Amino acid sequence: MAKKIFLSPSNQDGNEYAYGNTTEDVQCGRIAKALEGHLKRCGFETRLEQYDTMQHRVDHSDAWGADMHVAVHTNATGTHTAGGTQIFFYAYNGYGDKASEAVFKELKDITPGSNAEVCRRNSSLYEVWKPNATSVYIEVEFHDVPAYAKWIIEHPNEIAVAICKGICKYYKVDYVPEREKMYYVQCGAFKVYQNAKELADRLKADGYPVYIKEVAE
Repeated sequence: MAKKIFLSPSNQDGNEYAYGNTTEDVQCGRIAKALEGHLKRCGFETRLEQYDTMQHRVDHSDAWGADMHVAVHTNATGTHTAGGTQIFFYAYNGYGDKASEAVFKELKDITPGSNAEVCRRNSSLYEVWKPNATSVYIEVEFHDVPAYAKWIIEHPNEIAVAICKGICKYYKVDYVPEREKMYYVQCGAFKVYQNAKELADRLKADGYPVYIKEVAE
């Protein structure tokens, strides 16, 4: 049976970024939406809720029977100098610390800042201690530093991939890479085959690889 991952991105629309005229809720929502797609591709069942109270989201996570509760936030201290990703869990020698460490190992190598306490116990946060599921509370970089805020804005998919890889490693599930995108250019559409062939011949003479495909209307 597929593991259930409940995604709870920050809904803090008053936390303004130091770059990009945006807020924590917008950027965490982008990360969580991308993460949802990656997790589904890897075989997980997901549920994403954002604009509800923290208490309701935890209640819904519990009622759904989530195996893991993932809170996605970005950080700030007011000093405008701190950097690095922090992940909080409830207790050592449990599931949360191991899951958090698995995610942290993937995130730490891509986030630009550094911090001495990047993965640590914090039993006071509601979404850390209250969910029945294994809780992973992620603070992705510090958005009150312009350079780090810019990095978050520009890398939601890379952040989501790193989180997904960590969850996959924790559950010993193979990470399924994204399919490489391909872009095709069509030069024309004709009802008469000879007209299509003439254009194809001209393009071939100019060195372009060409093929003719018949499509029913």
